Amino acid sequence: MREGFRVYWRLSHSTRTRRRLQEFVTGLASRALSILELPERKAFLEKEIERSFGFRRVEILIRPEGHERFSSESTRVRSLLARVLGILDGLGLPFLNRAVGKERGVAAILGQIDGTYCFAVKQSQKSLGLLVIDTSPRTQLDADLEKVLLSLCDQLAVVLENSNLLRGKLELERTVSQQAQMVQLGEMTARIAHEIKNPLSSIKTIVQLMQEDPEMGAKYSKDLALVNAELDRLGHSVAQLLNFARPSGERQEGAHLREVAASVVSFLERDLKTQGSSVSNEIPADLPHVAGNAYLFREVFLNLILNALQAGGAGMQIWLRAWEGVVEDGAERFVLLVVEDNGPGWD
Repeated sequence: MREGFRVYWRLSHSTRTRRRLQEFVTGLASRALSILELPERKAFLEKEIERSFGFRRVEILIRPEGHERFSSESTRVRSLLARVLGILDGLGLPFLNRAVGKERGVAAILGQIDGTYCFAVKQSQKSLGLLVIDTSPRTQLDADLEKVLLSLCDQLAVVLENSNLLRGKLELERTVSQQAQMVQLGEMTARIAHEIKNPLSSIKTIVQLMQEDPEMGAKYSKDLALVNAELDRLGHSVAQLLNFARPSGERQEGAHLREVAASVVSFLERDLKTQGSSVSNEIPADLPHVAGNAYLFREVFLNLILNALQAGGAGMQIWLRAWEGVVEDGAERFVLLVVEDNGPGWD
C-alpha cells in the first residue's frame, strides 16, 4: 500500500511539474516580447529557462543578421548553426542529444557547443537558431519533458522572429533618419561649394591673364604656375563637394576599390612628394566591385592616408591591400580592406 502511494505521488508530482512547466512556456513569449533589445531579451530567456527547468546551463544561438554577421563570433555561430542544423535536417530530427549523437556518430558536435541537448528553433521551415541545454548530471530527459521543450522552441521561434522584425524596423528608421540628415548636409555642402566656386573662378581667370601678360609671365612664371595648380586642386575639392550634394540614388553603382584608391593617391601626389612619403596601391585589379558609394570609400581612403601622414611625419610608407573572402558556411562573400604604414603606431 505504501509503495503504491509513493508511485502515485511520483506520478502526481511529475504531472504537476509538467503542467507548471507548460504554463511557464505558454507565458514566456509575452514576457520576453516586452523587452525591446535583443541581447537583453536573449539573456532573459536563457535565465528563465535555466531557472524554471533546473538546467545547469542554457544558451540560445541566434543566426546573426545585418552587419554583425561578419564579426569573428558571428562566424563561429554561423558555422555551428550550419553544421548542427544540417545534421538535424539530415537525420530528420527536431533535436539532438548525446544518446542519439552517439548512436548516429555525430556526438562530437555536442561537445563543441558544450551541451547535452540542442533543439532547432524554426518557424515555417526557416531556421532561426538553436536552443542548447546542459542537463548535467542528467544525460537523458523523459519523453514528456522533451515534448515540453519542443513546445518551448515554438515559443522561442515567435520571440526570435519578432526580434528580427523589430530589428528590421529599427534599421529602417535609422536609415530614413540618416538619409534625411544626408539630404540636409548635401544641401548645406552645395551652398558652401557654390560660395567657394565663384571666387575661385574669378581668381583663376586673373591668374591666367597674368600668365598671358609677357612681362608678368616672364617675371612670375613659376609662382603663377604654382598658384594655378593649387587653384585646380581647390576646384577639384569643390567638385567633390558638389558631387556629394547630389541625390544619393545617382551614386549607388558599387565601387572598384583599386580605382578609388588610385584616384586618392593621384589627388595626394603633391603632398606625398613634399613630405617624401609614398603610397603603394596593392589592391588587385580583378577584385570584384563592392556594394556601396564610391565617393564615401574615397573619403575613407583619404582620411586614413592623411591620418597616417600627419601621425608619422616625413618618409612614411603606406600600403593599400584588399582580399576577397567567404564566410565559413559559404553564405556570404566579403572584401577585407587593409591600410598599413611603417609609422610608430600607438603606445
